[in-house]
Amino acid sequence: MKKFILIAAVFIIFASVYLLWGNNSLSVGEYTVSPQNLPQSFDGYRILQISDLHNKSFGGRLIKKIRSFAPDIIVITGDIIDSYHTKPDAALNFAEATAEIAPVYYVTGNHESRLEIYPEFRKSLENLGVTVLDCKGVTLEKDGGEIFLAGMEELTFFGGTVLNEKTVGFTENLNALADEKGERTGILLSHRPEIFDLYVESGFELVFTGHAHGGQIRLPFVGGILTPNQGFFPEYDAGMFRKGNTTMIISRGLGNSIFPFRIGNRPEIVICDLVKEK
Repeated sequence: MKKFILIAAVFIIFASVYLLWGNNSLSVGEYTVSPQNLPQSFDGYRILQISDLHNKSFGGRLIKKIRSFAPDIIVITGDIIDSYHTKPDAALNFAEATAEIAPVYYVTGNHESRLEIYPEFRKSLENLGVTVLDCKGVTLEKDGGEIFLAGMEELTFFGGTVLNEKTVGFTENLNALADEKGERTGILLSHRPEIFDLYVESGFELVFTGHAHGGQIRLPFVGGILTPNQGFFPEYDAGMFRKGNTTMIISRGLGNSIFPFRIGNRPEIVICDLVKEK
């Protein structure tokens, strides 16, 4: 009996340490993408992506890590705040710190869409210097070259009572942004990865998404177990996907929401370097 208790105690300690490490140690996903029509002046341009923070604080380690990568821009792809445990100050403190490092561009996630305080929260973000791209685009210029950066508002912000109805409005706005992009290299920020085909049809060359939390629990050789809106063993859980001329990068995110733990799925910062095709 004593031996069993000792083994159980050792297991509990090991599991607790593993969960603590796995939910608080930062990992980095590094990608290199060569989108079509990339101007020579944007060769080596570095984009740092943050997604699904859900109010989580890393005690200054996250900001220090972001600064160390010296990004040209920082993009946030939704759920910076959590609708179940709403702490706007934590999200705003993070936004303020990142805006001191590089220009920050932000799109909403499904958690923002559930918040009554979102209009006020958005205004606070803008006052801190964050650019909110809710179905809007901006031209990024560098040494005479231009690329087009656009952002889609979270799908659940759109009118309609069912998902298909919301997708209609989403698609119309996405296509309008694609028209504005023209022949320029287009980078799109959008929360959801499961609508990859819509991004491909729009013609954007590079898309940053989140939402899937990497499947929350990840198994070797299997990948993510369960994601919102895709169910078990999702197709789009994390990493880089290509179809046609479109590349989609899915961040595993940094925080948790309803399910409080990550297993085999450390919090992730994404670094993407743009490289001009030779």
